[in-house]
Amino acid sequence: MGKISERLRHARISEGHCVICGSYGLLSKEHVPPRCATTIQPMFQKTVSEHYYSDEIKPINAHAGATFKTICKNCNGNILGSLDHEIKVPIENFINLIRQYLAGVHFYGNVISTPFNAVPFLRAMEGHLLAATSVEVCKNALIDSEYYTPLRKFVLGENKKIEDTHDFYYWFYPNRTQITAQLTSIFNDGHLCHCSCMHFFPIAFLITFKDEGTYPAHASKLKLGDEKLYFYMTQGNLDYVAFPFAPLKGNQMMLMTDTFTSASYPLRTT
Repeated sequence: MGKISERLRHARISEGHCVICGSYGLLSKEHVPPRCATTIQPMFQKTVSEHYYSDEIKPINAHAGATFKTICKNCNGNILGSLDHEIKVPIENFINLIRQYLAGVHFYGNVISTPFNAVPFLRAMEGHLLAATSVEVCKNALIDSEYYTPLRKFVLGENKKIEDTHDFYYWFYPNRTQITAQLTSIFNDGHLCHCSCMHFFPIAFLITFKDEGTYPAHASKLKLGDEKLYFYMTQGNLDYVAFPFAPLKGNQMMLMTDTFTSASYPLRTT
């Protein structure tokens, strides 16, 4: 029998510290991406490096879709649960517009836009991304972090100045493989970028420190005052739709903790 994915060791836990609010107790399963924004189906799951480079590694079976048991019941139901609708509406609308685009409907500049509520949308996206981590994080009390603390407080509604510390980017993601990754570092021509990401059809979402981001050329920056999401339907950057997991050139390097990443995919992927 072949080796089972390392994800198995980082997915099983009963109780621990919630990765959003920090409270200790029973942990609940959270779908990432949220079940309202994707089709719930059996998935295979590996770490990102296993998915791309280790075909011999056997994936774990995620029978109810990709879930992470890392947050408390209150954060799951009362916080993220109350915000999921803010992801569902623009994503469903975007998918319908993609169908029109593929059917030949003209969109000026090949840009598809859809209205959304920026603050609750961003809180929901951040919250699900925070939940997508290893259970190892839940085994110890949360520590203050320049990167994660402002994000956690924003999700909880306690931080109104998230744009003072972080930038957010998004773009059209045409793949069925769902990718999540906690703090990943990209070195590019002397610049070091720390980022986290959550990609699922049809959106890729990236978080970086303020003014320190590296991101694909076709990405849009998300601001709290935005009223619409804008997706550039270019085919010129297909190699970078899963950024930061993209081809490295020249002196580019990437550093990640593989067990804090996941790639979930159905039996057949596109």
